[in-house]
Amino acid sequence: MSDQSLKGSIITSRLIASIATRTTLETPGVLRLEPTIQGFLARLGPAALQNLRNPGSQDGTYRQNGVTATISGGTARVHLDIATDIAYTALDVAETVRRRVRENISHTGLTPGTIDVTILAIEPHRGAKML
Repeated sequence: MSDQSLKGSIITSRLIASIATRTTLETPGVLRLEPTIQGFLARLGPAALQNLRNPGSQDGTYRQNGVTATISGGTARVHLDIATDIAYTALDVAETVRRRVRENISHTGLTPGTIDVTILAIEPHRGAKML
């Protein structure tokens, strides 16, 4: 056996954004993430240069299509902009997303901070028939 230690990977804000994206899109009642004009403009600002130079960092912010993930001092915070299915109660969907994202962040070793979910649209699922 070797005494050589295994090098762990650093959990980045980009990874947290990816985890939050996947978790959100797998939640029943979520139709999609909603990129906003505000998020688009933020990506064009100084944060865009940061993302180009360092695409996700252990301490910093990463933004992508309706998701903002920030890591600071071992705590991960996430903001999500989503569209929900009208067949589900929007408040229940948002709370489920928050709980699931919080749980998945805790598996990374980071402390889950604030998980904000903004519902920007409530609409019928494309495959659903309206009566």
